[in-house]
Amino acid sequence: MLTDDAAVRQLNRDFREVDKPTDVLSFPLADPEALADPHAAVFLGEIYISLDTARAQARSARWPFGREVAHLTVHGILHLLGHDHHTASQKKKMWAEQRRTMRGLSELVGTL
Repeated sequence: MLTDDAAVRQLNRDFREVDKPTDVLSFPLADPEALADPHAAVFLGEIYISLDTARAQARSARWPFGREVAHLTVHGILHLLGHDHHTASQKKKMWAEQRRTMRGLSELVGTL
């Protein structure tokens, strides 16, 4: 769901008890056991991206808005697949996977 800061703030407050907007929220809905079968059709869950925050982050990073939205989408999908970044080790692994995925997307669709 591509939305705005107000909607993401409400979700963040209601589900994470954090009363502020954020860039991306993921709500996993898949049974973790279903993820073990690479051939299974699985509804992973929902991702909410604040376009307001994405726009500000893209400006700050000096890269295209579309690249930021793609990055947040990848980040959200990784969360749906069970990745997290609460510890330094988790963060290192997740960030590496994000970079690999973004490189792969860039090869498919051009520079992101």
